[in-house]
Amino acid sequence: MPDSGNEGGVRTGMIPTLNDLLAWLRNETALPIPAPGTEENPAMPNPAAASVAGAILGLCGALALLLCWLLWLPSLAIAAGTVAALAIAGGMKKESGLVRAGDKLSFAGGGNALLIVLLLFETAALDGLIVYHAPSAALAVIAAVMLGLTVTVAFRSTQPARNIIEPGEAFAGEKGGPLQGLLIGAVVLAIVLLLPAYRIGPTAAALIAALAAFTIVATVARKQSESDVPDFSTLAGKAAEIAVLVFVLALLRSS
Repeated sequence: MPDSGNEGGVRTGMIPTLNDLLAWLRNETALPIPAPGTEENPAMPNPAAASVAGAILGLCGALALLLCWLLWLPSLAIAAGTVAALAIAGGMKKESGLVRAGDKLSFAGGGNALLIVLLLFETAALDGLIVYHAPSAALAVIAAVMLGLTVTVAFRSTQPARNIIEPGEAFAGEKGGPLQGLLIGAVVLAIVLLLPAYRIGPTAAALIAALAAFTIVATVARKQSESDVPDFSTLAGKAAEIAVLVFVLALLRSS
C-alpha cells in the first residue's frame, strides 16, 4: 500500500489523493478552491498530483483561447488574451517569481526585462499555433502549462543543485515514488493531449523541450541557495511552458 506519510517534507507514495490535487490548486493558482476542513499537512502535497493541477490551470487558458476564437478576434489578440488569462488564473504567481529570478540572475530591473521577453515569446508562439489551428492550439496550451508545472515541481523537489553525477537517485526508492508518479502522469497527459492533434513528432518535441528547460535552468542556477529554489523553479517551469509551444510550432512549420 502506498505510504502517504511525510518523509523529507514531501508526501510519499505514487498514488495522489484528491486532497493533494486541491492543495496544489490552492498553492499554484488563484482558482476558488475551498480551504480544507482541517489543518493542512505542512508537507509538500504529493507531487504526482501536480501534473493534473497543471492541466486544470492550462484548461483555463484553453477556454479563454476558444472564447476569443469564437468571437473572431485576430490571432495575436487571441494569443495575448490567453496569456493574460493564464496569468490571472495563476494569481500572477509565476510572473512575480520570474521577476525575482531575473533580478537574482542579473541586475536590478533585469527581472522585468526577463518577464517581458518570455511573455512575448509565449504570445508569438501561441499566435503561430492559433493560425495553424485554434482548437489544436487549445490542447497545446493545456499540455504546455501542465508540463510547465511538472518541471516546476520536479525542480523544487530536487534542488538546490546537488551532485548530479547520478541524477537517477532523485527518482529512486521511496522518496522517488511521488516524482516517478509526477513524470509518468505528465508523459501520459502530454501524449493524450498532443498526439491526436499534432502526431508523434511535435509530441516528442514537447517532452524534449520540457526536459531541456529543466536542465538549462538547473545549470544556469547551479549556485543557487535553498531560498532561491522557489523562484528558479518558477523560471524553469515557465521556460518549459514556452519551450513546449515553440518546439511544437517549429515542428509543424518544418513538416
